[in-house]
Amino acid sequence: MLNEHDPSVEDWIVRAAENIRNWEPDIFFEDLRTSRRDAYASIFRSPGSALMVVAEKLRSATVREARPFHIMNIEAPGGCWERGTQINPESIDFTAPSGHVIGTSAYRFVFLVCHAIVADETDIVRHQCNNRACIRPDHMLLGSRAQNVQDEERRKYAGNSPQGRGQAMNAHVPKHLQVRPDPFVDEPLERGDTTDVRKKRPEVQK
Repeated sequence: MLNEHDPSVEDWIVRAAENIRNWEPDIFFEDLRTSRRDAYASIFRSPGSALMVVAEKLRSATVREARPFHIMNIEAPGGCWERGTQINPESIDFTAPSGHVIGTSAYRFVFLVCHAIVADETDIVRHQCNNRACIRPDHMLLGSRAQNVQDEERRKYAGNSPQGRGQAMNAHVPKHLQVRPDPFVDEPLERGDTTDVRKKRPEVQK
């Protein structure tokens, strides 16, 4: 769920239009030209249709409430905006003004258009929320395949299945190991038996 400081869908629609207005080809654009990069460049020169598609996707996305104490809520705070599922995120076919048909995932298209980024097939859009159904622009960033693999390993290390959304920091950890044995814990730790391991904070000598 968004808090008062989180950008709304309408905020991102306005921000996307502003980013596109400020877009200019960088000094490497001509040297790195491909049909895909040219397609995105043509979108940013004539953005009307693309902005309408992005606005429709964002407005119709399913908003998921943020779940505290989960790995997905550390680097991507706030609830996800979903289209499709983690296993099968929504796809899109968009004909750019250049005539090139961009066939890609909805999350990738939304991210690139909202941030006015010219990208090729080798550029990877990474989900910091570990939820591939999410199209929320501030839950993603551009990276490499190697970084995407690292994201996947971190997700696995955090626990839970390939479903992504809803990973707990202590998922699949036995209950008696989920509480750190702090010597100043006032309540007994639960270890599946009746042993009282109550520890009390020592009094400070004055």
